[in-house]
Amino acid sequence: MKKIIFEVEGMHCPSCEMLVKDALEEQEGVNKAELSQKKGTAIIFFEEKKISEDKLKSIIKKEGYGVLSK
Repeated sequence: MKKIIFEVEGMHCPSCEMLVKDALEEQEGVNKAELSQKKGTAIIFFEEKKISEDKLKSIIKKEGYGVLSK
């Protein structure tokens, strides 16, 4: 299992956190996602053989948020 931290832009409330968390955790290969709108971060634990970092970024972007690698 791999851990990655992304900087997420545009999360303003707990609902934003849950939206992104749910979108990530429903993907095969994502074990856990921890989001913090206060810190503007997403910590994602995932299986590299099942899902790529680029795919994780695209999921966050699809939900309407900016994303940068930390």
